[in-house]
Amino acid sequence: MQQHPSISALDADPAGLPETIKQEIRDALANMAKVPGFKPRHSQRKMIAEIAKTLAGEYSPSERIICVEGPTGTGKGLGYLLATIPIAKHRKKQLVISTATVALQEQLMTKDLPAVREQAGLEVTYALAKGRRRYVCDRNLEQLAGGNGDQQDLDLWAEEEHPGGATWRIKPAPGELEMVQAMWDARTNGTWNGDLDAWESLPRNELKSALTTDRAGCTGNACPFRAQCAFFSACEARKDCDVIVANHALVISDLMASGGTALPTPDEAIYVFDEGHHLPAVAVEQGAAGTRLMSPLSTIDHLTTIPEAIRRSVPERPDLHKVMDEFETHFKAEVSRLKERLADLQEAIRSRHPTTRNSEGLEDPFDDTQELSQQLAIWRFERGIVPDELKVLFTPARTQTEIVLMLANKLVEKIRETLEAGAGGVVTSMALSSAQSIAAKVDVMRQTFALFAQDAPQALGAPPYARWIEAVDLGEDFECCATPSSAASLLRDILWSQCKGAVVTSATLAALGRFDRLFDEMGLGPQYGTHAIRLPSPFDYRRNAELVIPAMRASPKNASQHTAEVIERCNSGLIDLSEGTLMLFASYRQMREVAKGLDPRISSRILMQGEAPRRELLKEHRRRIEAGEGSVLFGVASFSEGLDLPGPLCTHVIIAKLFFAVPDSPVERTRAEWLESLGRNPFVEISVPDASFKLIQAVGRLLRTETDTGRVTVLDRRLVDTGYGRQMLEALPSFTRNIERASRKAA
Repeated sequence: MQQHPSISALDADPAGLPETIKQEIRDALANMAKVPGFKPRHSQRKMIAEIAKTLAGEYSPSERIICVEGPTGTGKGLGYLLATIPIAKHRKKQLVISTATVALQEQLMTKDLPAVREQAGLEVTYALAKGRRRYVCDRNLEQLAGGNGDQQDLDLWAEEEHPGGATWRIKPAPGELEMVQAMWDARTNGTWNGDLDAWESLPRNELKSALTTDRAGCTGNACPFRAQCAFFSACEARKDCDVIVANHALVISDLMASGGTALPTPDEAIYVFDEGHHLPAVAVEQGAAGTRLMSPLSTIDHLTTIPEAIRRSVPERPDLHKVMDEFETHFKAEVSRLKERLADLQEAIRSRHPTTRNSEGLEDPFDDTQELSQQLAIWRFERGIVPDELKVLFTPARTQTEIVLMLANKLVEKIRETLEAGAGGVVTSMALSSAQSIAAKVDVMRQTFALFAQDAPQALGAPPYARWIEAVDLGEDFECCATPSSAASLLRDILWSQCKGAVVTSATLAALGRFDRLFDEMGLGPQYGTHAIRLPSPFDYRRNAELVIPAMRASPKNASQHTAEVIERCNSGLIDLSEGTLMLFASYRQMREVAKGLDPRISSRILMQGEAPRRELLKEHRRRIEAGEGSVLFGVASFSEGLDLPGPLCTHVIIAKLFFAVPDSPVERTRAEWLESLGRNPFVEISVPDASFKLIQAVGRLLRTETDTGRVTVLDRRLVDTGYGRQMLEALPSFTRNIERASRKAA
């Protein structure tokens, strides 16, 4: 068999991949070709070669990162596994594969990685990484099971909020006491590894919260259960694995905590980000800081109850008692000063916040069903710039919060020293957990106040933080929020500049046929040496699918007229109940209005997003289609991603309107204002590329295999009547086009 030129390109690699590694990759692919049902793909071979060359440093010796857009059917998963595993092992790095969905994690763990080991012949070990909340905390479990004789001491502060520890602050539901006892017995006799997903049934969220802990509540080496800890045992077991499968949120959170706990540090890892277009949004969310002004004070006050627990649990240490006495005195005084600073700040915000200044005439200005009150509840600062009269009040609040945090951290360290010296016990450990959790809350306050007290803390030319203050609890409190309007700088700092190589891949990465938008959001680009490719699809779009753009009378800008015409067309034959149909909308409002206006014979076959879990909707859709009953899925743009409806399950995709998002969130509006301040056009730079991206994802629901056929109907003439629409049209797959001539000018 003649070798495809894209894979033989490895021979020309000037960066020095050893011949043994190149041959290992070739042999693995050759082994897969012998598997019944495996179909060699040109795109997959090209992907393997380009990833290997990028990680070898051919395109950029200093930053070995590649973005690969691989449409459905290109075999992305197998492609990046065959390319990255041999190279990561050769360079003695762990391969971290991060996904956005549990479904893809399951596919990697149960299908793709076993195939690579058993069929491709690569020697590889792998494990799934999970966060702390997916494992039981033995310390908390023991207390809930009543296994500690000092339970009475633990109840010392049970009446107050105790974020790090565990007592039965919730009323046990029927069977929960027995479940907890069974869990403790299983942990004690070694028949359960503490993975909650492996337990026979998942506990309800309230109980799960009590059974587990987070980074702030975990006492690490000071915990008496550290040697048997389920989370740390799982982390330790993964240290020698070749491949670790994780999710984007876990990767980013671990990196922001300096890495090396749940996952390897970036300098010891090569990454694959599958479904990589989700990574910026995850990073933005993790980079946010926010705090209420007054409600955290009760939690902070709770720190003063911990010294009494320490005195009772370590009665033989009068020196420690003295330290606790001094802490109580100083801490109460400094918290009192903090309350004064926050009261001043709250009063200043109350006098300026639009909720309190514009609520006259509203029956309930905080009723979120009233559109006006929704707008007034958020006071957003233009371009993220906090007014000077507020900034000067955030400064002393930040300073005083730092003092309180310093004292809290000293208490944490003193308790930790006590435990590490062998004094105390589980009560002291629970006290440490509680103190750490409270200190973490104070630190969030400090970070938030710092972001409001200083000018935009971004690199020169980088997008600003969005900053806003939201009225909560019927105006009794205010929540201060600061969020980066772009993840680019954060990702460059914690990931791209430190890792030893990375692959970012997804079925859709480019917008309008270019990677500009992705690079802008990711902190990547040609200036950093990023290599990017778009793989051709194996599907024959021109032969197997048709794109129809009807001669619509109504403009989508006229919502009522457009919705009326969409209903008319659906009732007049656009929706054919003899085929599987997916209809996508730009808003929930139009989706619901169209559903209400349909003839009963059609509306009775509608399965609408939000009325049941996605899995249940798809299960019922499949049942109906296989029974010949006819079925129509209704959803918004988010419903199109990850939806796999091969063959007769979907032969018609109807798109009611192009997916232009309204930039109404504080983050989006701040980003748009920043671009406008630079003389740039946010519609051109953000709205159009994002709408193009979503449209490509939506039409991608039609053909899922090489034998699928069908059509896409777009009920929005902007796709052919505007310049930006024609750009979006050209970025779509090469469907046979049926563009009807408009009978008259759209309304």
